[in-house]
Amino acid sequence: MTRYIPEEYRHNLSSYKYSGVDESLLSKHVLGPYWNKLVTFFPLTMAPNTITGLGFLLVVFNVLTMLYFSPNMEAPCPNWAYFTFGVGLFVYQSFDAIDGKQARRTGTSGPLGELFDHGCDALNTSLEALLVANALQLGQSWWTVLSQLLPLFNFYLTTWEEYHTGTLYLSAFSGPVEGIIMLVILYFVTAFTGATFWVQKFSDLVPGLPEIQMNHFLIAFGTVSLIGNILTAFQHVIKARRDKQLPVLPALMGLAPFVGMSFVAYAWLNASPQIVTAHMVPWVLYIGLSFGYTVGLMITAHVTHQPYPMFNVSFVPLLVGALNANLPSIGIARLFGPHMENMYLWSCLAFSAAAYAHFALVVVNDICSYFDIWCFTIKHPKKIE
Repeated sequence: MTRYIPEEYRHNLSSYKYSGVDESLLSKHVLGPYWNKLVTFFPLTMAPNTITGLGFLLVVFNVLTMLYFSPNMEAPCPNWAYFTFGVGLFVYQSFDAIDGKQARRTGTSGPLGELFDHGCDALNTSLEALLVANALQLGQSWWTVLSQLLPLFNFYLTTWEEYHTGTLYLSAFSGPVEGIIMLVILYFVTAFTGATFWVQKFSDLVPGLPEIQMNHFLIAFGTVSLIGNILTAFQHVIKARRDKQLPVLPALMGLAPFVGMSFVAYAWLNASPQIVTAHMVPWVLYIGLSFGYTVGLMITAHVTHQPYPMFNVSFVPLLVGALNANLPSIGIARLFGPHMENMYLWSCLAFSAAAYAHFALVVVNDICSYFDIWCFTIKHPKKIE
């Protein structure tokens, strides 16, 4: 095994069992029955990861569509494009929800599915941030930075919670269910009204309402809704640690990497405002891939019972960029000036893409080798009695 799954932890793959709790009424009464019916349309010869991957490719296609019409994220896309964004995200959610059901139907449940599913979800979080920023006409601004930070923190929090409790908790109002449905509705409304609709103030629509832009209000609403998820995750982790008679503080320290790197990212952007105003596309993609690498290590540690990963190589480019940008504040000239910073940012994106690709390929190959399975096809079909 490689450094991602050391030999002494390899046997833990065999004992892994998925545990999840979904308290969503929408899932239980509306989406659940639809998902149960949808999965029956897929042949038993189709691997669950193939279903997940197909859904993810739709999101990638949506992002490419947005970048074609609005490469700088400033100009609105054609109205029909936002309709495809909504359809693509809904299909992605549907396929993401049924991959586990397909795994049970085909007898292929295991840690590989958990890693592949969560890996796609982690990347999708940042890709949707690009689409939402364009749909809401946030442009290249701090609002776009915040629109990515919020779902990333929520995802990190959920992964941290699953690592310490052994269970994936989805609350009555969660990002993967209600959050995605809200985004689907947002895209459909945008397809009908046009993206410029969201830059209006509430008072422009109804005199007497607050003079707050609707797009800014929606981001603020997301910030407030995150507080409930934070408190719930803390409660679950604290209870799990106490039930196991383990100290709570080491678990809480697991949030330090995300919080710390968020401050580092802010320090870089604050010292180099041209990134915020002119280079948000490579920034969002770079941070998204680095985040995918980080939570990928967390999920791998969860399914193999490894120690919690507190630091990884994806943090290095961010630290270097922030340090370089802030050298003038202590009287030292930058190692490379603002005119070279764009090139460095693209190199960070390339580095994080290579790191993530290496992680994904190595871990998938290792797990496939251990279980004698394939990732996108079913090597040992379930015998039908």
